[in-house]
Amino acid sequence: MGTFLQTLRTVLLDVVADFFYTPVWWYTRGLLKQMRAVSGSLAARQDALGISVWIKNISKPMYGQYDIAGRIISFFMRLAQIIGRSIVLIIWAGLLLIWLMIWVLIPVGIVYLIWLQIPSP
Repeated sequence: MGTFLQTLRTVLLDVVADFFYTPVWWYTRGLLKQMRAVSGSLAARQDALGISVWIKNISKPMYGQYDIAGRIISFFMRLAQIIGRSIVLIIWAGLLLIWLMIWVLIPVGIVYLIWLQIPSP
């Protein structure tokens, strides 16, 4: 019976310690982990969109068309691609920023909803 009580005590202490440590973790290591994930996601999206490649090659003609019409068409097509891809990247960055704000506000919202459930005297 002594081993059972010791195990129960250890488990209960662990649960209580985790309960009180969770908010600390949420706003320290957890937030840092989320920020790294957001940064990695933004870098991966930037690589996938290849905006820097489009910018680097903006003055080069497409399909080997070195005449003036080919150069003008190539320039404006690449410019449209750069603008469109930049808009996609900005929208993605906005969604990631919203996710970070939600991450920060989730515990506050939970505490508020618990507080609403407490009956007033």
